[in-house]
Amino acid sequence: MSSKENKKVIDHMNQTVSRFYSIEDERLGMKHFRYVMDDYFSADESIKCCGSVKPVSADGVYALWVTTENSDPKKRILYLHGGGYVIGSIRGYLPLASHLANATGASVLLIDYSLSPESIFPSAVNDAKLAYNWMLNNGPEGEEEKEKVYISGDSAGGGLSVATTLAIKDENGILPNAVLPISPWAEMDPVSQSYDDNKDLDPFVSKDGIAWFASVYTPEEGDRKNPYASPIYGNFNNFPPMLIQVGTREVLLDDSKKLANKAESAGCNVKLEVWDDMVHIFQGFAPFLPEANDALKSMSKFIDDNS
Repeated sequence: MSSKENKKVIDHMNQTVSRFYSIEDERLGMKHFRYVMDDYFSADESIKCCGSVKPVSADGVYALWVTTENSDPKKRILYLHGGGYVIGSIRGYLPLASHLANATGASVLLIDYSLSPESIFPSAVNDAKLAYNWMLNNGPEGEEEKEKVYISGDSAGGGLSVATTLAIKDENGILPNAVLPISPWAEMDPVSQSYDDNKDLDPFVSKDGIAWFASVYTPEEGDRKNPYASPIYGNFNNFPPMLIQVGTREVLLDDSKKLANKAESAGCNVKLEVWDDMVHIFQGFAPFLPEANDALKSMSKFIDDNS
């Protein structure tokens, strides 16, 4: 049984969905959706940024270094926010990034990658690669070579964390020590069984919603099976260790399972954690949600084990 705090989280997510549709004027739709998404994690007043924030240009990509007192400037995580490649912002992700930094002792680079429909596929991948390569030689204290580097992200950003790593591998670049996707959207087309099985359990994500996001980010249908859009179609030979976390309430549950199976079949060191009764990106509700704190601790252990 999940914690009592989880009920408040689920109620908050239902209210957030209602807010999405509180304005019917289509001329304001995208602006309104992006504004509401900034409050995705605000289920309780305790959920707030717990660290310091420093704006930087990561080779032309606007980004924020998020650090806490125990952050190692040479131990770095590139974090890619969720939002279907259409909504979501680094402002709304400061709480999650800071609690990830605090749990892992790393410095987190939270990047403002290009969103659709202004910039379609593969713009997000290109921005993430730029920021990652910049991060190899730049930390929160300035120009300094990394010691350990990781890529993480959630939902669309979770899929993007895997896609970016696939692109880096294909280009014979310097691979991260590990990849940590949270509830990754790993297949553009919403064809998995969990879209139907969990449609009444997931308070936020829907099959129709995913189909719409896919149409905006990849308007060319042929791009939807490109590994950099749908990483389950990628080549995972010599891929770094990967920790995937997902909740049993999610319509994206099968994306995580498919991704884990595909990578494991190629010999990748994969750990799949399926968290009972948890919603989409539950980790962002730390420190309020006990399960979120436990999940961040598990991410920290995985990072330590792959240092």
